[in-house]
Amino acid sequence: MAITATKLRSDLYRVIDEVIRKGVPVEVKLRGKKVRIMPAEPQDKLANLVRRPGVIVGDPGRLAKVKTFNEAKWRRKWDKRLK
Repeated sequence: MAITATKLRSDLYRVIDEVIRKGVPVEVKLRGKKVRIMPAEPQDKLANLVRRPGVIVGDPGRLAKVKTFNEAKWRRKWDKRLK
């Protein structure tokens, strides 16, 4: 995100809060030059996740055991049908 120095001056605290909250650097343009405002510590990307209780119906521990698509098995079956 890039803004002018005038916009930064008018919304300084809002811009800084947004940089801290989102972790996205802001570029400020002044007389053709750019400076960047960014958080000093890298932000943990998982920290922004929102808890959504009740989204998983049942035991979440069973998700690791769920059968997924087996492409190799599907290809063998498909090859038999083509012969």
